[in-house]
Amino acid sequence: MLGPLGTYTLRDFVPVTPVVWERLFERLNEQVWPWQGLFLVLVLAAIWQLYQGRSRSCGLALAGCWCWSAIQFQFLLHAPLNWAAPVMGWGFMLQALLVLLVGFGGGWRFSGGLRARFGLSLIVAGGVVLPLAGPLTGRSWAAFETAGTAPAPTALVTLGMALMAQLRSWVTGLIPLLWLIYSSVIWWVSGWVPGALSALLALVILVLAGVHSLLAK
Repeated sequence: MLGPLGTYTLRDFVPVTPVVWERLFERLNEQVWPWQGLFLVLVLAAIWQLYQGRSRSCGLALAGCWCWSAIQFQFLLHAPLNWAAPVMGWGFMLQALLVLLVGFGGGWRFSGGLRARFGLSLIVAGGVVLPLAGPLTGRSWAAFETAGTAPAPTALVTLGMALMAQLRSWVTGLIPLLWLIYSSVIWWVSGWVPGALSALLALVILVLAGVHSLLAK
């Protein structure tokens, strides 16, 4: 029987311990190695294709990353630890479908302007800052998170690309944002500040970009 709500802390609602959560990324790297580089190249290719206006190629590359993250991370690694992971995995598969549909609908084309600069900041955060922040703040290099395979960097890069692209691409932003909120809560409980702040960073950038888009009309 549940006790009084006031006796619970945030940690009680997190399905995995901090140690297990970090070990999850170590196992991801062990199982994916050496293909992290290939998926990072896919992410970079997607960004380049977006800039070149090749929407379909961009969508295909980005969809491949989300499919891989769904299968390798959610279904194979996360699912044995968390009953909700398969639901998240299907959410990632839906995300792959969305980025693919946006690609074939011409939505992954560079828009330019201030909104694109906001997007670039999220791409840098996901592709460079968050991955390096782990080892530089005491996390193991074995748990290094790479965009294209690890969900949080991939989510940040996807949100950044959506800001750089046509407005219709914003439909691809909800699932990455939900994942960032989920992972930020776990990192907050774990005491790792860079990971805990990733969702807040994304929300602030998205709000600023949204306000700018409204004022620009």
